[in-house]
Amino acid sequence: MATEPSAPARSAQLFATFGLMMATAMQAADSTIVNVALPQLERDLGGGVELGAWVITSYLCATAVVAPLTGWLRRRYGARRLFASAIVAFVSASLLCSLSTGEPGIIVARILQGAGAGLILPLGQAILLDIHPKEKHGQILAIWGAALMLGPVIGPALGGIITDMASWRWVFGVNLPLGALSIWAVWRLQFRPQPNDDARIDVLGILLLMTAVGSLQLCLERGVGRSWLESPEYASEAAIALIAILGLSVRARRSDFSVLHPDVFRDVNFSLASFYNFMASGLLFVVVVFIPALGEGPLGYHATLAGLTIVPRATLMLLMILFVGRLIGRIDYRWLLASGWILMAAGLAVLASIPTTHATSSIIVGSTIQALGAGMLLTPLSTLAFSTLHRDRRTDAAGLYSLVRQLGFASGVALMTAVLRARVEVHSLFSAPIADRPGDAAAAHLANTGTLGAYRDCFLMMAIASVIIAPGILLFRIHGLGKADKKPA
Repeated sequence: MATEPSAPARSAQLFATFGLMMATAMQAADSTIVNVALPQLERDLGGGVELGAWVITSYLCATAVVAPLTGWLRRRYGARRLFASAIVAFVSASLLCSLSTGEPGIIVARILQGAGAGLILPLGQAILLDIHPKEKHGQILAIWGAALMLGPVIGPALGGIITDMASWRWVFGVNLPLGALSIWAVWRLQFRPQPNDDARIDVLGILLLMTAVGSLQLCLERGVGRSWLESPEYASEAAIALIAILGLSVRARRSDFSVLHPDVFRDVNFSLASFYNFMASGLLFVVVVFIPALGEGPLGYHATLAGLTIVPRATLMLLMILFVGRLIGRIDYRWLLASGWILMAAGLAVLASIPTTHATSSIIVGSTIQALGAGMLLTPLSTLAFSTLHRDRRTDAAGLYSLVRQLGFASGVALMTAVLRARVEVHSLFSAPIADRPGDAAAAHLANTGTLGAYRDCFLMMAIASVIIAPGILLFRIHGLGKADKKPA
């Protein structure tokens, strides 16, 4: 039997809200907490940079595949049981990650962990919207957005401290107590049963979705910046992804029984918010991934310092998200979104001019400005996305919104990592004659300078992208937001 929440007692409602926020932060943190531990992880497991990329992207891709199933699973098993099962799966996979002894083991464990995480995020968001009245949704989504961003931005700092004090294996162990507390908080809610309206599952749709996401990821991870003429494998992966996406579209259009419910994209606000969610997530997450790598790489920071460089942005972004939540309904959404994209581009422009020496201040200033911009974007986008959707579509829409976010994370990291690799090769051409002299300090300095230049190029490209897409915010339909309870088509 599926479930819907009844009106909870005030104490249970507040505790459940806390538990859902904690689960959101925990799930989001595991996408980045391992970043600064990657060099040690790669050494212990005998892998290189490619292993580190797969440790990150395998988690994100698994999350993206599972997220759209949340609506069906909730109707089939109920919110409370599904939430507890997702947390248990997530924590169990975390323990497997910490016990891994080789490349296949850690990648499989991260896939399983991502599968559990894919349910936590959209289900938690949907439950929050259900247990709080509609007039509080802006504030609740602001707090939820703060928790969502808290994980990725404090993850590297926490991961760096744990790695330096213990080892990379312990960065996964923190999930056990947090997961247990989250289950207890939500389990106290009282739910009333609802009839099970769909006991089947769309096996074909799941296979198509997995094929589309996996092929797209492989193509982005290995094909960008390389000649497809030399290796037609990349073009084949792109073609497979395209065919799978077309198959999903046809199945969803011709059959009511589908893993995806794209009819929510008929809502203009949801479609636009999803696009900007994809772009903002990608731009934000790439910076969170790049800054620790930049610090530990050409700048020569140790793991703790590399992680701590993004702590200021975490604090200010959370404050911005909470502040913007109080402005929802008082200021035109488009003013908030315009200001957010301006700050996003400005912060990336500062990062694109990081100096060779004394770079810490530029990193902190640039990443913090970018984070403030993201803080102005996330809550308005989430509020607009669900503002004109009926509550019957919330969980399905939340799954798709989460899918878009995770695809933004994974695609952004894969794309910009490939671009970074290509730019490093370009910069290395100019330093090749000197770099051929082993043990030469000037050669090492020039190599680091070339790598730093490649990072600058990537930040500049992202700044330009932010400016190009900003005018599209004028297409949002701000009038008529009170029609959110209209029945879905």
